[in-house]
Order: sequence, then C-alpha cells, then structure tokens
Amino acid sequence: MSRVIYEPATSSRDAALRSLFARNTMEGPISISFQREPSYFHACQSQAPFVQTCTARDQETGEIIGMGTRAVRAGYLNGAIEPIGYLGDLRLDPRYRGGYILMGAYRYIQELHRDHRTKIYFMAVAQGNQRALETIASGRRGVPDCKDLGTLLTPAINIQSKRLQASSSIEVIQGSRSLLREIVACLNRNHRRRQWAPSYTEYDFGVDSLKNVWLRDFRVEDFYVARRNGNVVGVLAKWDQSAYKQTVVTNYSGRFRWLVLLFNLAAPLIGCPRYPEAGGSFRYFYASFIAIDHDDQDIFRTLLERMHDDHVSSNYHYFMVGLHERDPLSAVLSDFRHTKFSANLFAVYFDDGKELSDALDDQLVPYIELAML
Repeated sequence: MSRVIYEPATSSRDAALRSLFARNTMEGPISISFQREPSYFHACQSQAPFVQTCTARDQETGEIIGMGTRAVRAGYLNGAIEPIGYLGDLRLDPRYRGGYILMGAYRYIQELHRDHRTKIYFMAVAQGNQRALETIASGRRGVPDCKDLGTLLTPAINIQSKRLQASSSIEVIQGSRSLLREIVACLNRNHRRRQWAPSYTEYDFGVDSLKNVWLRDFRVEDFYVARRNGNVVGVLAKWDQSAYKQTVVTNYSGRFRWLVLLFNLAAPLIGCPRYPEAGGSFRYFYASFIAIDHDDQDIFRTLLERMHDDHVSSNYHYFMVGLHERDPLSAVLSDFRHTKFSANLFAVYFDDGKELSDALDDQLVPYIELAML
C-alpha cells in the first residue's frame, strides 16, 4: 500500500488538479465530465473569499490522487452573520478509491480546522454518489459529525421558445450601480430569513470587485431587479462561469446515442436546444443571488420568465437553479420544463461545532448559492 501525503495545493499543481477533475466521470446514459479549464484555481475561488485546496499525493509515484477544498465565507445562521465553512470538490483517482484515503483526508481537514476560521461547515453530495454518502454518515473515527439538512434541488431549466407572460404589477429592470444599495439590502434581508445563505456588502459588487476573484465574471448589470411601486422587492442574477467551469459530454451510451440523434433533429421544431456532440460542452449559466420578499412566488416566476426569455435563441442550452426542497419558491420550478438534479445537504462539524449545530433552528429553510459550490 502506497503512503499518501496530504498537503496544500500550489499553483504548480494546477494541471494535475484539472486532470484529476476531468478523469472523474459521472457515468450513465450520458457520461459527464466536470472540467476546470484553463485554471482550477480560478474555478475554486468562486466558492468564497477564503479557499484552501488540499491534495492527496502518492509518495511513491508523486501523483496527485485526491483533492478537496475547504472554504469559509460570511453567511447567516439563526439570523446572525457567522463564518460558514464549505467542504467540496472532493475527487479521487479511480485507481485509489479506498476508504483509507478518505479517512486520511478528513483527518487532514481537521488539522486545518484548528485555525478557528469557522465552527461549522456544509456539504452537498450529489444524489447517487453512494460512496460519499456512506462515508460521511459512517460515524467512523476521524470523520466529522454530520446532520442531515434535506435535499437541495438543482434542476436545469431548459431554454425553449418565449413564454406567454401574464400581466403583472412587477417591473423588471437591469441591475445598475445606482441600484446597488437596494439590491444588497434585498439580498441580506431575505437571506437573513434562511440558514446558510451568504451575506453581502456593496463592496462585493462595487467597482473594486473587478479585483474580487470570489465573484469572478459577475457584473452588477447581470442582476434582474423586480420593483413594485418603485421599491425593490426581489432580485435574481445570471452568472456565467463557463470561462473556468465546463460540463463536457464524454459519451452517449447504447441506444441513448440514437435517441439523442433523433432528438437533435426534432429540437428546432419543438423549440429545444440540441444536445452537444460527444466531447462538446453543455452551455449554461446559473440563476444566482435569489432573494424574494415574502417568498412571493409571482415575483420569482416573473423574474425567471424574464431571464428565460432573454436567452431564447442564444447559445445557452439551459440555466441551473438551486433551492432547498422546503423553500416555498421551489414550487415555481414546476412551471418550467426542466431536467431534475438534486443533492443531499449536510451540516458538518468537529467537536467545537456541536453546540452551534444543536442550536440551529430547523424551521429556517436553507439557501445554498449553487454557483459557489
């Protein structure tokens, strides 16, 4: 058994990290590879202002055989701003998928945790990733304690022909710097009503945010702002991260290959985007920064419809939305043709986080910013 060394990643390991990401293919009728070109570090920096990338290295061969990230950002727990941790980007070389490597990784994360940047983390594990689910819930020594937070719905909304929009008292306008104070106020007053939701300042979106790698490739003008009687009552935003995150089709298996061919022939007639060829990427963006006063479904629907219609006949195939299964806004998703995806959500903590975990108000609905995973 090779000895495994756990250590922080440096920029010299960027190519190895990108290769490991690309090799971890999600198998199925459509085999998918999540890639991070041209820089893994550009991609992971969107998780939080503070991010550590950790690696597992085979001492004998020198190869990077595993990786993961530990990120910390400010967010809301029980209505108060707290430093919230996130554990993500867990990848293992298929040749080394043994429990001992994961156990060692968690022990290493516990060592990093001693910097006291946060007391608690969350994790999102794609449904169907049985190995990861069994490990986090194993209760083995060295594995942090976890608390099941339910299901995070992450559907892909298909971009089709324009929708017939009902008349509404809601005015939807483009974000601007003159609206920034109201946008940030809307985000924070609504995120305060959620668990795990990020908190923001005007600085995050201001002129100097061009230097802020946390919000790379996001502009204030990408906000969709809902106003009623001149007041901002909801926001939603487009965040295109394709410059550093890609979802690539590696293969269509069996008869599904022929079904895709037939679908692509019919797609223009039914107003749907075509599937990419094997080796091609899905074109999508995230519907991010969701904040709706009073969880008003009509406001959310109006914003989603406007976002959808603005991208009909574009190069995008779909956009991704992330909402918890208990979120009242999630009912609106059924109004749009979509492909279902979801993840299991967990609170994760070591000994010093148990008190905070026990104190969390389970009645508050989680909100996780999908683009930051």
